[in-house]
Amino acid sequence: DIRVKEPTLESLCRGKKVYEPARFMTVNTAISQLLEVEELHGGSAYGPDSLCMGVARLGSDDQKIVAGPMKKLLDVDFGPPLHCLIIVGETHPVEQEMLEFYMIK
Repeated sequence: DIRVKEPTLESLCRGKKVYEPARFMTVNTAISQLLEVEELHGGSAYGPDSLCMGVARLGSDDQKIVAGPMKKLLDVDFGPPLHCLIIVGETHPVEQEMLEFYMIK
């Protein structure tokens, strides 16, 4: 979730263009919210042991890529934005090899 150039409530009321600072959702926040929703609604689409990949600043010199169960990714420091969370489904053998390469130890 990216929030950029959103007007403040006060500026909307006054008709002025004053914007809130940019905000970016982290992998950790996304996982927390997904697990909370899943728990509240009692679904079974994913859970704490679901395999995911967290990616931050892909393509930059300080990119970070980590794979593992949701519960373990919650404790990873992905650093500054931009972040992306991937919930893994069925994988091809080549994809599985890359997941194992980036797996939390």
